[in-house]
Amino acid sequence: MGEVVWLGRYPVKSMRGEELEEAHLDASGVAGDRRYALIDEETGLVASAKNPRRWRTLLSMAARHRPDGRTVVTCPDGTTIDADTPTVDAALSRVVGRTVRLTGTRPDGAGMERLTPPAEPGSGTMTRSSLAAGTPGDTFVDFAAIHVITTATLEALARQHPSGTMDLRRFRPNLVVRMDDATPFVENTWQGRTMIVAGQAEIQIITPTPRCAVPTLAQGDDLPDDPAVLRTAARLNRVPLFDGPPLTCVGAYAAVHREGTLRLGDRIKIAG
Repeated sequence: MGEVVWLGRYPVKSMRGEELEEAHLDASGVAGDRRYALIDEETGLVASAKNPRRWRTLLSMAARHRPDGRTVVTCPDGTTIDADTPTVDAALSRVVGRTVRLTGTRPDGAGMERLTPPAEPGSGTMTRSSLAAGTPGDTFVDFAAIHVITTATLEALARQHPSGTMDLRRFRPNLVVRMDDATPFVENTWQGRTMIVAGQAEIQIITPTPRCAVPTLAQGDDLPDDPAVLRTAARLNRVPLFDGPPLTCVGAYAAVHREGTLRLGDRIKIAG
């Protein structure tokens, strides 16, 4: 048993997102999450900070959904760009330094580049992968509809890296839960089980979440670059995934089994 203590969504892929008091779940995840992405006109790939050599600037930008349904991007200098304006592509291209277009429709076979982080097999190499292999719909999630982390896991990381800022935002979750049993990395044991929220919404846990370089990167003014974030996670939690070697994992990926609304303070139960 436990409770929901934080909810978030990220309207534009790899930009900073927004904290929520409640979130509606549909089959593709939190409503409005990863609904947009930038497409690099030169390569045709989805822009992702998983390739920090090219796209780390995205994490200096923030996106939010306004009450009227429009999406607004805040640039590093504080200026805002409405996603529905005709000049949005030109404005975003100037900020990121490449010709891009903003889209809410995931292209067929959409792919992105991922820099393999330190401590992982093939560290420093760039690979390509598809998006949303574990998610219905056309959102721009990396793999699955929901990313969940426990407070116990975050606290264990913070204890082992007291000189850093082990902020939950580094890991870009949708859902943070505080379990009554505060065992860190308990998410590893949830594969195939169901998280029932407030007796209605159901989230099917798929796999622990392998980490990329993003948690080590600066995000806005208050989260600086910190390579030790992943080194700390690698010391504490490496899990064999997909019949491969152990990988550094923090949190878990999940699918929406039953739609519903999540609210701060909702009680949860892990079943199965």
